Amino acid sequence: MKKGLLGLSALVFAAALVGCGADKNKDSEKETKSSKAETTAAAEDTTAADETEADTNEKEEEKGSSAESVDLKDLAGAYHLNGYMTMGDVPEELDPKQLKETYKDDPVSISEDGVLHLYGKDYKLAAEGMDDEDTVFSIEGSGFDMESYRNSSKVSDKDYEGPCALIVQVSHMTVNDVDVPYTQYNVLLTQKGDEDYFGYVGIDAGEDSDWDWDDDDE
Repeated sequence: MKKGLLGLSALVFAAALVGCGADKNKDSEKETKSSKAETTAAAEDTTAADETEADTNEKEEEKGSSAESVDLKDLAGAYHLNGYMTMGDVPEELDPKQLKETYKDDPVSISEDGVLHLYGKDYKLAAEGMDDEDTVFSIEGSGFDMESYRNSSKVSDKDYEGPCALIVQVSHMTVNDVDVPYTQYNVLLTQKGDEDYFGYVGIDAGEDSDWDWDDDDE
């Protein structure tokens, strides 16, 4: 009888062990599935992040793909005046309206060796590099520093007065949902006692466009 009970007990114990093993197997399967699901989700998140970053980089590359550095030699030629902007007091010799009068007898030009002729004087240009989509040329002797220009509004030494830089600026407009880049040429002007520019004169290649510089244009 005892043997029969022992055998039955052993059977029950074995069944319990089997059941326990089965539960452990089920728990193990659940953990494995959960782990796989987490790994898959993490992989999907990483893939999505990579795709988003790739899309962002691609868009940035597409946006900047039209921006190419302008060579100094490509600037050579005659220029006409097409506008200006000034802030605060303006030195008489650098008044854009004065430049308009000077231009009649002494047009603006850039020579093949990089000399900007403006306000009846010659200014030597030097390539500084790019700032976003803009190509920057400093004027020798102005104290222009590219890093200061990028990080602040400093464009010249305090004891310098005159044109200090030529910015070949790429701007954008949308026409029929299409991005259309266009180029502007701005000569930054500074006066003694100030490292910031007080304004700029806009020039463009080719013949005079007969720009009407009345007081409302300022």
